[in-house]
Order: sequence, then structure tokens, then C-alpha cells
Amino acid sequence: MSITYDYIDDYLYRIAPPRDTLLERMEEYAETNSVPIIGPLVGRLLYNLAKISQSRKVLEIGTAIGYSGIWLARAVAPLKGSLTTIDMNPERVKIAKKNIAEAGLDRAVKVIEGSALDILPTLKESYDMIFLDSDKDVYPDAFKVSLPLLRRGGLFVADNALWGGDVAKGGKSKDTQAMIKFNRLVTESPGMSTVILPLRDGVLVSLKE
Repeated sequence: MSITYDYIDDYLYRIAPPRDTLLERMEEYAETNSVPIIGPLVGRLLYNLAKISQSRKVLEIGTAIGYSGIWLARAVAPLKGSLTTIDMNPERVKIAKKNIAEAGLDRAVKVIEGSALDILPTLKESYDMIFLDSDKDVYPDAFKVSLPLLRRGGLFVADNALWGGDVAKGGKSKDTQAMIKFNRLVTESPGMSTVILPLRDGVLVSLKE
């Protein structure tokens, strides 16, 4: 379900800068194999947010095939920054590592295989930016566990915040209810300045003040 008008989406994609062949090939793979990725519009947004915030250390929860990770790593690599990304799907981790290596970013990216809720408490570093795009039912807990890892002045970003518009309609599915809970949790958290952008499936951007 789209949250915007089709003609607006068509326009945004039409004027978007071209991607390189690797990203285009990953987009085709994702569509053919039903792998959810953020797409080029949100990819560019992540790249710009990481650049604007001059992020050096980024944490990603939900690697998938490495598409969003490549956008983020390309933003931080010039500052000798790094991306740590977590995913529990062994096959997707394997594909992600291959794609990241092909992008020439394997030295800047650390891929951790496992459950995010198990791994996050073991991380000791402080991050400039955290991007969440995993199974929706873990969003609330992932936010709670990862927020202490985000430095003051850092950005917490999450995809699918509008979940096809169902969150605004009060949908009753498990995933919709998880996203409603997550959005409320973030927006009501003290010290977090939050906005949800109606881009693609909704992107939550929250500043830790």
C-alpha cells in the first residue's frame, strides 16, 4: 500500500540521480526475490543524513542484502568512519558481505550475524547514527536497547514508520500494532526530537538532544 500518490512517486523516482550498476543490480535482485530494501529515495536520504551529521560510527539493525549499508558506508568512509550492521539471516548475511565487498567497502563495514536483541547489549561503542530496518515486532525493544548506544546529538532513523498507512488507520495486525507502539515510544521519549517523513513507507528521524 502506498502512502503517497502514484504520480508523486513516479516524479520522485524520475528525477532521482542515477545509481551505479551495483545498486541497480541489487534493486533488481530485491524485487525478483521479494527482499525488502529501502530503495534509492530513502537510500539517498540516509546518505545525506549521515553526511550532514558528519557521522563516523553508524549502527544498522537489519542488514538484508547490504543495500542500505552501502549507502551509509559510502557516506562515512571518506571520514574514515565505519558501519556495524546486524542481521540474523545467514543467507542474506552471505549475500550482503559479497555486495559490500564488491562496493569496495568491506574494510569500513562489520557485519554481525545473529539476533539484534541479543547482540545490541554486548556492544560497547558509542554511535553517531543508528538505522533500524528489521522485523517490525522487534522495533520497540530494539529502540530501547540501542538508544543508550547513541551519542547525544546523534540521529536515530527507522524505516517503515507509516507501514503502508496502516498505523494512521489504527490497524490491528501484529506488525501494525508494533509500529504504532514504536512510533509512540520514540516520539514520547524524553530528549528525543522526532519527525516522521512521508517518504516511501515513512521514515522516522529522531535527534537525541
